[in-house]
Amino acid sequence: MFKATLIPLLLCAALLFSGCSSTNSGNTGRNVGIAAGAILGAVIGAQLGDGSGANVAAGAAAGAALGGLGGSKYDKSKEELEAAEAQRQYEYDQEAQAQVKLEEEIQTLEAKRVRDEIARNSTTSDVSAAEREAARLEAELAVKKKAYEDSQARAKRIQEAQARVAKAQEELAEMERQANGG
Repeated sequence: MFKATLIPLLLCAALLFSGCSSTNSGNTGRNVGIAAGAILGAVIGAQLGDGSGANVAAGAAAGAALGGLGGSKYDKSKEELEAAEAQRQYEYDQEAQAQVKLEEEIQTLEAKRVRDEIARNSTTSDVSAAEREAARLEAELAVKKKAYEDSQARAKRIQEAQARVAKAQEELAEMERQANGG
């Protein structure tokens, strides 16, 4: 009779303890191992022995000890894996930062190389030609800016005239309604 009620009771306890295994404490594996080991040890102690409380308790104690050891080993392995992953991520971040810095240095050196190449190969006439081209483009830009500003001013004057026309038409329509007795 005692064995028949002990097994369902222990299974219910196992379900109860397994619900606690999702906590974020550092000893989750150890805690689950102790609980599961105690339950399994108690079941084995009850089955192998005469069903007395001493056999159940001894089985539970042995199971808890073994389960705790296994769970602690699991926790340690998990912590080592997490530490190794954190180290790999740190090294990756450092490498990525070094890569970005190296690319920036390469761009700076390339720009300097181009400037130095221009400085070595350019003559006074090259500088004069570049300055003339810059002046020509600036003058062309000034003409286009002036044309744009003039165009905008004309558009504004047209809009103002259209608004005056609309207002005058409204006033004329109102005067006609009044003249017609409306």
